[in-house]
This record gives sequence, structure tokens and C-alpha cells, in this order.
Amino acid sequence: MKLRRTPALVTAGITAALAGVFVADVAVEHTAQERIARAAGCRLQARGPVTAELSGTFAGLRALTGQVGSVHLAAEGVRRADTDMDIKADLYDVTRDGGISGGRATATIPYEALQKRLADSGDAAAGAEGLTVGGDAKGLTLTGTVGGLGLPVTVHASTSATATGVTITPTTVTVLGRELPIATVSGLPGAAGLAERLAPRTVDVGELPEGVSLTGVRTTGAGLTLDASLAKSSSSDTDGNHCMSA
Repeated sequence: MKLRRTPALVTAGITAALAGVFVADVAVEHTAQERIARAAGCRLQARGPVTAELSGTFAGLRALTGQVGSVHLAAEGVRRADTDMDIKADLYDVTRDGGISGGRATATIPYEALQKRLADSGDAAAGAEGLTVGGDAKGLTLTGTVGGLGLPVTVHASTSATATGVTITPTTVTVLGRELPIATVSGLPGAAGLAERLAPRTVDVGELPEGVSLTGVRTTGAGLTLDASLAKSSSSDTDGNHCMSA
């Protein structure tokens, strides 16, 4: 009778052991995610929520060895160069002291924040002219009315990444159902000088951290999104160590 019960007892023992490992892994993973999120929030000085998510099997227990693996970060309310943005990043081969083998990230400037930045910098397109910043399938848009007649217009602009930000270049204006190049709109009734006021503008996000390079810019439903690549690095600076120990 004991022999017959042995397989069942062994199975029950393995199940209990696996359950214990799973519970321990979940607990360690949760703690690791909280620490990484706190460290990221410290480094980014985020004013909104910051989350971290580990990937892979037994990610929590793996973190105990010092090799965290891949981490997905999301931080809201990061302010750089007087501009609010939301950041998401995928970091690869993360170590417990903050080193990575590389990664990629996006920084999204909500249209409202971009509108405010352009207005605060004296941009006539978004400020004095009262045009609203947004986006569609063609790219960045400025919509509103111009002139004493209140002509409805939609300005389309191209965007390009610079070393430290993005350049916005108005290209065409759609008015009364006609799409015209920026250079030709000054002759329209009530639109005199509009072309000059829609000169290219650069939104600077400040000096980027070492190893971070902007690779492109695009419009999304959430705002103007800057894409970036992250080079291999190890955490050895004082500020980084302070944040990792938070």
C-alpha cells in the first residue's frame, strides 16, 4: 500500500516545491521591479508614475544572481528643457548595478505640452495665430483660423530629429479645400505674412545622457514621439549608484 502511494507523494512533493519556487520568484520579481522603478524615477526625476517590468522565466530569481535580464520601463511626467514628456524604454541584459548591453526608448511629447512649448518660445504659429498643434496620417498639423475673415486652415509640417531635439518645418497649407506650398500662401486674402510666421522651429530637449542617441521622430495618437537608441553601458557614476540604492 505504501508503494502504491509513493508516486502520488512524489508528485505532490514536486508540485509543492514548484509552487514554492513560483511564489518565491514572484515575490523577488515584485521587489526587483519596485527597486528598478524607484531608481528610474530618481534618475529621470519623473513627476508621474514609473513602472518596471521584468521579462523571461524566473526573472525574479535570476535577479538574485545580479543578472536581471530585459526590463521594460515606463515613466510619466519627465521634464526636460521646460518640456513635459512620457518615456518608455526596453533595456537589454540589465545587471543589478544598472549596466545594460543596449536598448531602445521613446520620448513622447503630448500635443498640449508641445503647444505650450511653442507658444512659450514665441512661436507665432502656435501662439499669436491661435493654431492648435495635433497630428494626422500625414504628420504634424497646425489647425485653426487666420486673418480678419477667419479662414480655416490646416498646416502640415515635416519633422526631423536633431542631436538634441526635433525640427518642425511647415510644408503646406490647406485652405478652402486647396493644398498649397507654404511659400505661396502670402497672397491669399487675410494670410499676408503667414509664410514668414510659419518658419521652421526647433524644439530642444537638452543635452542627452551619454550613450543615448535620437534616431527619428514621428506623430502618434499620444503626441510627437522621439525614438532613441541606448548604447552599452555600466553604472559607475555617483548619481546612478545613489539612485540604484534607493
